[in-house]
Amino acid sequence: MHSKQRRIANATQLLTQCRSKYIISVSNIGGNSMAKGLPDSKKYIKEKRAPLRFGTDGKFRILHLTDIHEVDPEMDDEEDRQIPINKSKETINVIRRCIEIANPDLIVFGGDNISGYWQEFTYEYMYNTIKKIVAPIAEKNIPLAIVFGNHDAEAQPKLPFLAKENQICIYAEYENFRSTMNDEDVSGCANCSLPILSSDGKHIAWNIWCIDSGDYVRDDEFNVIDDAGYGFVKKDQIAWYERRAAELKAQNGGKAVPSLLFQHIPVIQEYNNLKKDPDGEYSLGAQHYSVPDGALLEGEIHESPCPPLENGDEFERWKRTGDIVAAFFGHDHVNTFTMEVDGIKLVQSPGAGYHSYGDKRGGRLIIIDENKPDSYESECIFIDRITQGELK
Repeated sequence: MHSKQRRIANATQLLTQCRSKYIISVSNIGGNSMAKGLPDSKKYIKEKRAPLRFGTDGKFRILHLTDIHEVDPEMDDEEDRQIPINKSKETINVIRRCIEIANPDLIVFGGDNISGYWQEFTYEYMYNTIKKIVAPIAEKNIPLAIVFGNHDAEAQPKLPFLAKENQICIYAEYENFRSTMNDEDVSGCANCSLPILSSDGKHIAWNIWCIDSGDYVRDDEFNVIDDAGYGFVKKDQIAWYERRAAELKAQNGGKAVPSLLFQHIPVIQEYNNLKKDPDGEYSLGAQHYSVPDGALLEGEIHESPCPPLENGDEFERWKRTGDIVAAFFGHDHVNTFTMEVDGIKLVQSPGAGYHSYGDKRGGRLIIIDENKPDSYESECIFIDRITQGELK
């Protein structure tokens, strides 16, 4: 597709050299295996940065931008373009306008931040794409955190440089990037907790969880297992979450620190509020569902929720730990609903990017209050197009 595509020699023994202090060696990520967390990854936490903190009004504003799906249009120089330039223009405008409207204290990229299934990616194209979606945030020096989705590194078996560990090094060049490689050496990448201090700085008022929900169910050789569904949060990640939540609870006088959680792929418990119905328009496997009255607190459902078929007990551990007020997901681009299951809000945010399917593009503003530890405010922000006609 691109006649000038670069070939990377010895990619299976790639040494990632980031242009910041984040320099890592990633081994065994080529071919059929993948790095799953790195030892001593706490050393990748940047130091001497002001902690996240509530404003003097007691509020903290978060902008959730998910499914950005950006690519570098320069990857495609054919006359019959498959990567329309105007789609990138529209996507970057969505990011900019959402930032202007939301005026956030923190931005969370919700996964599928780039469309890592394109075989035309080179390291340079990947680098330029990530830099492009971070640029509107860096211009305003807003703290940024990320989670990864199922598409960010999808072509990694053939293009080892797409490993999430490599991508996060590029994000980390932004000085106000708040995620870590992993807070502990667990499966996935960018699993971290981000405490938010009270306005007086004396205690942790809320906490943000960023969790890697994986991509697809794979075998020991990193091959996707047909019909096994999407990836899921692994046992070692859940164990880390429980340990860290316990630490925060101990620091908070024995009370769980109220928390919001962000991950890309939703939990299967979204189907708890739907009704089994052989004529229903939504489905999970062979089972069909309809949406009974009262199932959704707000928002809309336009496609079947797509959780993993294996849940890994994640939601049940949230209930037992007692800190999660709400969990925010992407993945299903046209769903914007909020539902409550066993006291926890499950929230779908709209897709932001034009390089994948969708209807209205935008993000979600979330506002938390240091004096209201059991609730939050939220609204979707939708952005009008700036180009005319067919996107090309």
